[in-house]
Amino acid sequence: MKLKQKASMVVLSAVLMLGGSVAMAPTASAVGSSACRFNSPDVNFKVVTSGARFRTGPGSKYRAKGTLYRGDSFRYFCRTGGLGGFMKSWSYGKILKRTTSGIKPGTKGWVYSKYLD
Repeated sequence: MKLKQKASMVVLSAVLMLGGSVAMAPTASAVGSSACRFNSPDVNFKVVTSGARFRTGPGSKYRAKGTLYRGDSFRYFCRTGGLGGFMKSWSYGKILKRTTSGIKPGTKGWVYSKYLD
C-alpha cells in the first residue's frame, strides 16, 4: 500500500473514532474552506447583473459551474476579503432556487461579490 493511502487510512480511522464529526464538516468548495477570510451568518442575496460566472473557487482561474443572471437567488456563507473589502472579494454560498441558466438549488460555489445585492 502506498504511503499516501496509508496516511489517509490513519486519518479516516481517527475521524471515525472521534465520531465522524470532522468527516461530516462542510467544505467551502473545491479549494476548501481555508479560502474564506470573513464568515457571516447566512444572508440571502440577489444577483444584480447578467452573466456573472458561478465558480468552483474564488477567482477567474477556477472552472465555471454556470452563469448567474439578474434576480437569481444566492445564500452567502463567507468571503475572501476582510471587513471592508466586500466589493473586491469572492463570496461562497449556495443557490437557493433553480437559476435562470438551470443551476440546481443547493449547488455550492463562488461568485464575485460586487455582483450581489
